[in-house]
Amino acid sequence: MSEAKQFAAFQTLLLCVFTAMTGLGILSPIMPNYASELGATGIWIGLIFSGFSLTRAVMQTPIGRLADRGSKKRLLCIGLAIYAVISLLYNFASSLPLLVLIRLIHGLGSAMVMPVAMAYAVELTPRGKEGRYMGLTSTAMFLGFGAGPLLGGYIYDHFSLSAVFYSMAAIVALSLLLTILFVPEEEGLGMKRDRPRVPFMKILSNRRLLGALVYRVFNALGRGGIMGFLSIFAYQVLGIPFTLIGTILAAGIFTSSLLQTPFGVLADRYNRTLLILIGGTAASLGYFYLTLTKSLFDLLAAQLIIAAGEGLSLPAMSAVVAREGKALGAGATMGVLNTAMSMGMFAGPLIAGVIMDTYGIQASFSLAGIMGITGVVAFYLLGR
Repeated sequence: MSEAKQFAAFQTLLLCVFTAMTGLGILSPIMPNYASELGATGIWIGLIFSGFSLTRAVMQTPIGRLADRGSKKRLLCIGLAIYAVISLLYNFASSLPLLVLIRLIHGLGSAMVMPVAMAYAVELTPRGKEGRYMGLTSTAMFLGFGAGPLLGGYIYDHFSLSAVFYSMAAIVALSLLLTILFVPEEEGLGMKRDRPRVPFMKILSNRRLLGALVYRVFNALGRGGIMGFLSIFAYQVLGIPFTLIGTILAAGIFTSSLLQTPFGVLADRYNRTLLILIGGTAASLGYFYLTLTKSLFDLLAAQLIIAAGEGLSLPAMSAVVAREGKALGAGATMGVLNTAMSMGMFAGPLIAGVIMDTYGIQASFSLAGIMGITGVVAFYLLGR
């Protein structure tokens, strides 16, 4: 397969990833406050966000295995179809238990989309260009996830809550259509589909992959702990309207996305471990800065610091995983790594919810910083 044909298929995959993440990101600024209107306390908000991550954590590894032996395109299409249907069901979430159930099913769709898309991207990545290709993949993800909050906040303020869910369904349906029409099957690109099964312990015995796994767990513990509470803090404590909340969230995500590709190229030229350590530490300092936030400007500054840190560390981390995991099966490796992230995203909101109810909402931001620093230290010790 020529590199030009390989890159053309890769670009098509990036477009699908962008539209899928836009549909998912629409919920970010409104979900916590939607739950609050149903009477959710901090622990319920944690359950709502953790439910999504629970099914992702359980299903991503077996789905990754399946992606190595079956059709990645078929799995992507099934996952996107689940996404689209669940988007409509949010309109009927009249109670907190029902909302948690919908989030559980939504997580199943997610488990069949992003890990499989990432595995496909790894397969299409030429050796020695892992940083650039993974940076482009992360750019598509972050641009889509950044456009989502901006769009969701605007629709909620100017139209209605139902309009947000209908918009999400429409965008995900568009991504499904693009995948069906333009994403090629592996055989058409000369890619081998049926691969030997690699034991999980062989993946975990690779110290750099193990370091990446532990880093993702702690990083997700911190990030998952603030995702459900940042917009509540901005709205209920700082009095910022939803359109501006969506704008601030989008600004951080867009900043990170724009840094992914240049920092990905950097990761192909310089020490990837050092880039991860610097970026992870900077993002953690941004979380600590959130505890001092007293204005819209402070909130924006903290988001930009976190975005810059993640923009530096994520392409380098993805390049490490792509390089080490390609020989072990991209689907299985990405499944295990994304399961680790989902475990953190599952536990993080629950822990942060308890901390919020006990010590106040800003204490959950300190937790994110502590988790981030712990992940950086663990990666250095395991992966050096």
